[in-house]
Amino acid sequence: MSVARDMIAAGPGCALANGMLNGLETTKVKMQLHNHSSPVYHNLTTRGVMKQIIREEGIVNGLLKPGLSASLTRSMLYGAYRVGLYSTARDYLASSGESPRLSHRIFSGMFTGGLGAMLTCPLDVIRTRMQADAGVIKRGVYQTGLRKGFAVRYGTLWSTFVAILQEEGLRNGLYRGASVTIARASLLNGAQLASYDSLKHVIEMPEGPFLHILCAFSSGVIAQTVVMPIDTIKSSLMIGKCRTGIAEAMMKNGGLRWFYRGYLPACAGQGLIMVLQMPLIEQFRKMLGAQPI
Repeated sequence: MSVARDMIAAGPGCALANGMLNGLETTKVKMQLHNHSSPVYHNLTTRGVMKQIIREEGIVNGLLKPGLSASLTRSMLYGAYRVGLYSTARDYLASSGESPRLSHRIFSGMFTGGLGAMLTCPLDVIRTRMQADAGVIKRGVYQTGLRKGFAVRYGTLWSTFVAILQEEGLRNGLYRGASVTIARASLLNGAQLASYDSLKHVIEMPEGPFLHILCAFSSGVIAQTVVMPIDTIKSSLMIGKCRTGIAEAMMKNGGLRWFYRGYLPACAGQGLIMVLQMPLIEQFRKMLGAQPI
């Protein structure tokens, strides 16, 4: 019963936070997948890309709506596993009566993050495709965005799911890049929850919203810095690039710096998501009678 309670507390908190910051995720995906050989965005900075999207497509249609349905659904399910199961896994690894060590926190976060990612990978692919394709449409053709001049491929969450399944199958479509997605989720969750949990015990401050916000933002930046290279590879795989194509893109677009394209919006997004997400989850846990993380 306590496990179910923890999962119920985690899901809505994650979905609310991710939904409010969907615009940063859309910007990050577009920056990661931008092709220098046929540039669409004139100023490839976070501010430059966002300003051009807003000018051409509007705030709502250009930044806030792309992939939102997939993002909310995925966040609800993924959050329930990655955060909801964390405390149980951490306490299980720790000996009876012993305080959890950093290694317990890291391994617990990696396990629950990997499990959640494995179950929600199709929704992650759908979200990435919908965000990458977003743009103004006239007569069935994109007038703006990364697919400017190309026909519309996807519509709703369900139609995108069906289209990918029919055209590419389960393994090569909905689970494309699954190994990278699961590896990313494991590292991200291990770094984020372990640092959040540890910082709460290091910082001498009473349990409450201010402590949650401070630890949440710090853990978000730490986690995103750790996984940024995998994040960029994952986005490339999910839109259909092969490993050879990724290597070519890296060589053509700045070498190792290519892995950290979109780093600022990614860090801002991850930090802000955690600032919203973790305090919300802590409050839901309190309402349901669960102990703080």
